[in-house]
This record gives sequence, C-alpha cells and structure tokens, in this order.
Amino acid sequence: MDITKALVVYNARKNKEHQTAVKTVRSALRRLGIRFRFVVKENATKRMMRGIDLVVTVGGDGTFIEASHLIEDDTLILGVNSDPKSSEGVHTMATRFDFERKMRMVLTGDFSVERWHRLRTVLDGKELPLSLNEVYIGTLHQFLTSRYTLIRGAKREQQKSSGIIVSTGCGSTAWYASAGGKPFPRTVREGRFIVREPYRGRLTPIRMTEGVVDGGLAVESNMRKGCVAIDSTKVFGFGRGSAATVTVSDRPLHVVTF
Repeated sequence: MDITKALVVYNARKNKEHQTAVKTVRSALRRLGIRFRFVVKENATKRMMRGIDLVVTVGGDGTFIEASHLIEDDTLILGVNSDPKSSEGVHTMATRFDFERKMRMVLTGDFSVERWHRLRTVLDGKELPLSLNEVYIGTLHQFLTSRYTLIRGAKREQQKSSGIIVSTGCGSTAWYASAGGKPFPRTVREGRFIVREPYRGRLTPIRMTEGVVDGGLAVESNMRKGCVAIDSTKVFGFGRGSAATVTVSDRPLHVVTF
C-alpha cells in the first residue's frame, strides 16, 4: 500500500518501557523509508492531518482515542500499546516488539481495515468532536443529581439520574458495560444508551432507561451545572436550557487490523 507519510501521536510519559517504544517506532519508520512527524498528543491538531496517509499512536487507549478526534476522513490509524503491563490496549493492534513487522505488512497490503463507528453530537447547534467510545450527558459533579428531559422521536420524559451514557460498540465494553449495558460489536453501525441509576419517584416515573440510538437521542438540560463529555477527554458546558442531540456518525474511523 502507498504509505509515504505518517503522523505519530504519542503520550509524553517518562517511564522506560514507554520511552523505549517511542524510540522503536521512530527507528522502524526510518528503516522503512516513511516520512513522519512526531507530536505529543496534547499538541496534535487537525491541521497536521493534511497529506497524512497513516496515524500511528504510541501510548494506551487514551492516546488512541484522542488521536481519533483529529481524523474526519478515511485516513488509516494504527495503535501501538507502549506498555502492555500497565495498559489494556483494547484499541491497539501492535506493540514495540512487532511494530516493524506489522508496518511491513501494511506496506505490502497484508492487513485489514475495520470501520469503527462513531457518535456525532450537536450541542446548541455546534458540532462537537466525534466520539469513539461514548458520550456522557449529565451533571458535572457526579455526586449531584442529573436533571434533564430525554427525547426519543415523539416521546419526551423528564428524568433524574446519574446521567446518560451513549455508547458505540467500540466503547461498549467500558463505562457502558460497567453501568449495566450489554457489549456489542465495534463494527456495528449503532449507538446505544443507558440511564445511570435512574430515580423513580411520584413525579418522575422513568420508563426510557436504555435502548438503541436509531433516529437520534435528544436531551434538554434542566441543570445549572451540566456537561456533555466526549470520550471522557473533552467536556462542554450543558446548562439549563441547552439542548444536545446524539446520532451515529457517517464518518467511521478506519482502523488497521491484522
């Protein structure tokens, strides 16, 4: 495959295992004749994506997720788990021990591309970054009650809870599953939501507590300090009167797999 230019997004951790992985990736790309640029994840921007054929992440799942927010087209992404002893690396497909071998496979076309579907969130008319794992909508402070109106199609329901999680298949084994959701494949073009710890009282007989996001899920805030969190990395204010809509994006992430 014609991979000539790569952007390497890496974690700035200082531990020896991670630093060795960063050096290994750099050396391998040099040997393979691929032009590359290294950038710490906090400094990475969408502008850096211009002309890039492949994004390589070096770190854990968090680094992979943050790099995914930069990609809005069919640019490929390959995750390298820099420290498997301390990172689950659910989203990564390589380590420093097999990175060069797998990059050679990429160059010869001996790999697959999975399309991991993402969520599109619009907050008060503004597009937020695409979410790879999940969108959280609720109170900013978890010890307070989330108050909002949940809207699905023609149905509206005022709710009190610990917030809503809208998940992709990619994120369904994480927070969504811990909240009681059932994991589903990351290649399925679907989003699912679950209401965390719903409060059922005389004034709030909650019925819509989980389901599939098909035509979209809308939420109107009844909170003074609410928030919308994208992949637990980017947080946006969601005060009283704000409205958010979550749908499945038509721009999946193109992930290199083997």
